[in-house]
Amino acid sequence: MVYVWEFEFFDSDGMVDAVPCGSLGGGGTFGSDLNDAVESAADFLACMVDDHLMGGVDLPAPDFGHQPQHGGKVIAVAVSRELGDIPAVTAADTARMLGVSTARVSQLINAGLLDSWKDGTKRMVSKASIEVRLAEAPKAGRPKEVPCCIKQ
Repeated sequence: MVYVWEFEFFDSDGMVDAVPCGSLGGGGTFGSDLNDAVESAADFLACMVDDHLMGGVDLPAPDFGHQPQHGGKVIAVAVSRELGDIPAVTAADTARMLGVSTARVSQLINAGLLDSWKDGTKRMVSKASIEVRLAEAPKAGRPKEVPCCIKQ
């Protein structure tokens, strides 16, 4: 499906900021010039769409015809995204990649530490969230208890 959203592009401290118009929410992005900022806005929009697709939540309805709020220009940015476009592996493969049990993968999903969704009967986990978890490299086991006081 193709998703279209308007962004305002404006100069800011030698960069070009890109802020989504309307109710897309949260922040924005930037680039070194207008072309770079438009590419960044497309990446931003793709990430927002992916988050909504994974969560099974519809994006807010876009509206068009926004006027610049920061003295820039409003440009419509479009991306084509489907849930199948998101690189993912099964929960069982995730467990092997992380070196944990499938029960632990379920715990990580429920805690919001891995992004996942159902594809038919299979639980899929985004590769990006697995890479983040691997980069954090949490130690195995429970954290050691720190004594509240030390006797001398």
